Amino acid sequence: MIKGIVFDLDGVLVFTDKLHYQAWKRLCDEEGYQFDEDVNLKLRGVSRMDSLRIILKHNNVTLDEAKEVELAERKNGYYVELLQSFSPKDVKEEDVQALRALKAKGILLGVGSSSKNAPFILKRTGLDKEFDVIVDGSMISKTKPDPEVFLKAAELLGLEPSECMVVEDAEAGIEAANNGNFYSVAIGPATSLDTPNNKIERISDLLNILEEYSKPVMQIHNLKKIYPNGYEAIHDFSLDIANEEFVVFVGPSGCGKSTVLRMIAGLEDVSDGEIILNGEDITDKDSKDRNIAMVFQNYALYPHLTVYKNISFPLDLERVPLKHFFDFKYRKQRKMKIDEAVRKAAERIGLTDYLDTKPANLSGGQRQRVALGRAIVRNPKIFLLDEPLSNLDAKMRVQMRSEITRLHDKLKTIFIYVTHDQVEAMTMGSKIVILKDGDIQQVGTPEDVFIHPVNKFVAGFIGTPQMNFLSAVISKDKNGYAATFAGKTIPLPKERMAGFDDANLGKEVILGVRPKAIMVEGDPGFAKQGYEARISLFEQLGEETLVYANFEGMSNDLIISSEGLGRFKKGQTISISFKMEHVCLFDKTSEASLL
Repeated sequence: MIKGIVFDLDGVLVFTDKLHYQAWKRLCDEEGYQFDEDVNLKLRGVSRMDSLRIILKHNNVTLDEAKEVELAERKNGYYVELLQSFSPKDVKEEDVQALRALKAKGILLGVGSSSKNAPFILKRTGLDKEFDVIVDGSMISKTKPDPEVFLKAAELLGLEPSECMVVEDAEAGIEAANNGNFYSVAIGPATSLDTPNNKIERISDLLNILEEYSKPVMQIHNLKKIYPNGYEAIHDFSLDIANEEFVVFVGPSGCGKSTVLRMIAGLEDVSDGEIILNGEDITDKDSKDRNIAMVFQNYALYPHLTVYKNISFPLDLERVPLKHFFDFKYRKQRKMKIDEAVRKAAERIGLTDYLDTKPANLSGGQRQRVALGRAIVRNPKIFLLDEPLSNLDAKMRVQMRSEITRLHDKLKTIFIYVTHDQVEAMTMGSKIVILKDGDIQQVGTPEDVFIHPVNKFVAGFIGTPQMNFLSAVISKDKNGYAATFAGKTIPLPKERMAGFDDANLGKEVILGVRPKAIMVEGDPGFAKQGYEARISLFEQLGEETLVYANFEGMSNDLIISSEGLGRFKKGQTISISFKMEHVCLFDKTSEASLL
C-alpha cells in the first residue's frame, strides 16, 4: 500500500535547467571551457561536483580538489543569484492543487533532492509548506543513482521504501528509486525509459495511479470446497488482494489454507464461488493459463537437470507457434531471450555461480531459491508459496524469510504465502489471513491481529509465547473501568476500553494478557499490585527468560516473559504486576472480543 510520495525537485516541481545552464555557461566562459546543450544534458540529476567533473573531462582538464571546490562554489553563487528571481509564479497552480489533493487523501509528501539549494527554492516558490519532510544535499553523502536521498526521506516520513512512490525526471533518479525498492514514477524526459514502474505527464496523474494501485488485483468471492464424500473443507472464503501485497494464510494444520492456495493456482476444483484476477474470472481456467507461479514445500526440482535447466524449464516448455516452427532466426532469438531471463532470475536469487550445478549438490536453502527462480522467470502476476521453508533448519528458515521478503520488495508483485508458523506470518506479511476449520477468523495487518484480535482463538494463535487467559469480572465507577481477578482489582486504560459494552459489566469474562505485559519484581515497569505466583518451570533463552508460574484463577501456568538470567529457581514465589495497555477481553461463551 502506498502511503507516501517523494518528489525530486528540479524538473519535477520546478524547472531550473535554464538557470543551471546559464550559471555553468558563465563559469565556463570565464575559465575558457567549452560548454553547450549537449554537455548540459549529461548533468541532469547529477550533483554539483560530479557535474563539474563531467565538464572538466569533456575539456580534458585536470584540477586539484581545492580548485574544483572553488569552481563549484563559484557556479553555485551564480546560480543562487539567478534564483533570486524565483517566486510562486514559477510553480504551476495545477501542481499545487494536485499536491493538496494527495495530502487530502492522507498521502505523506516529501522532497528528496541532491541540491543543497532545495530548501531555498521551496521557500522562494512557497512550496515548502506543502511537504511533510525535505531532504537536501546537505543531509546526504552519496548522489544518485545511490538511493540515499530517497531512503532518508522515507525514513523521516516513517515509511518503508515499499510504501513510497518516487517521482523523477532523470535516469539517475529512476535508477536510484529502483535501487532503493521504491515504486518509481517517471515524468518528463524519464518517460522514455523502460525501467520506471509507471509514467505520468503531470503531477495530477498521480491521483489516478493511486486509485488504480489501490484497486484489488485479485478478488475471491464466496469460495467453497466440498469433497465427493460431502466434507466441506472451505466455507464461504472471500478476500480482496491489492497490488504488491504480501498476503499470508496462517492457521493450524487442517484449517484449509493450502486448499485455498491450490484453488487459486487451479490445482484444485472450486465447488462454489469465483476467483477474479485483474477483472477476469479465472475460476475454471487451466492452471497453465492463469499466469500464476507456485513454489512447493518439497521444491519439486528435476534432479537430472542443472540449476540453469530447472529455472528455464517453464520457458522451454512453452510451445513455438506453428508459423515459426521452421524459423531458425526466431528460434535463435527465443533461445537468447530465455538465456537472458534465466540469468536475470539467477542474479536476483544469488545463484549465478551455481547455474551448472545439479540440485543434489545444493543446500536446502539453495534448492528453495532454485524453485523461486523457476517461478520468477515466468514473470507471473502472482506468486503462490506453499510452506516453502518447512523443510529447512531453524537458521536457514530465518535467512530465507528475509530473502523472500527482499525478493518481494524487488519484484513488486503479489505474494500469497501459506504457513502454520505465526512467526513467519508476523515477520513477512503485509496482510495476514487467519483460518480455522475452513473459516476466516480475521484479516488484518500484523499489528491489527496482534493488538486487536477478534476472538480468543486469534489471540492465542498469534504471539509467541501465546497469550495468558484468566477469568475476570469487569466493573466501572467514577474512575473508569477495572478488572477483578484472583481476588484483586486493577484499573483498565480508558483508551483500551472505548469499545466495551457496559451490558457486560458484572459478568465473568476472559481476560487476555501477553507474557511481555507481565512484569516480575526487578523488571523495568514493575509496579507492586499485590499479586504473587509460584514458579513451576523456567526456560532461559539468553536475554529473556520464560517463567511458568502457578497463579490463582488459572487451570494452566501463567507464562511470563522476563528479562535477565539466573534470577529464578523452581518453587520460588515471585511478585508480579500486569501492564494493561493492550489487554484483551473475550466473551465467556462465544469467545468473541468485547473490545
